[in-house]
Amino acid sequence: MPTHAFTIRKLADAVGVGVEAVRYYQRRGLLAQPERVEGGFREYSQADLDRLRFIKRGQELGFSLDDIGELTSLSGERNRSRVRTLTKLRVAEIRERIAQLESVAAALEGLAETCSRTPRAQACPIIAALAPEAAAIPTAPLRAGSRSSSRVRQPNALRSSARGIKAMQA
Repeated sequence: MPTHAFTIRKLADAVGVGVEAVRYYQRRGLLAQPERVEGGFREYSQADLDRLRFIKRGQELGFSLDDIGELTSLSGERNRSRVRTLTKLRVAEIRERIAQLESVAAALEGLAETCSRTPRAQACPIIAALAPEAAAIPTAPLRAGSRSSSRVRQPNALRSSARGIKAMQA
């Protein structure tokens, strides 16, 4: 194999993704699938490596795979308007997520403060915010070697929103 060619494993390792991720990107049409050469393996080029890095970097910046596909199709065009539009949409979504996370952080800080002031005889306000229908939801005992023989189970994916948590503080 020439030194400028990569196997799928070397390609994936060079970018820090798994082989299955490379195959998935190929199925999605984001990365070409080269023909097999002698020996039955596929040779990937520097251009494939560059494309895979583009995909990975796009994901790191918050672009969806659909967006990345569109960006790659737009990369040869001189009109940058759609690229800017996609980027501005992504920035708006990121800012919205940041605002939501800041709201949740503030609510949790408030709950922690409330918890420190709540008498021990009362239900924990943090547990009450997570499971408003009951202060604690008992479940099966922990595995052997755990610190406690009973635990509190949280509802699926913390159903309470930041607003709901703040309402529990009031």
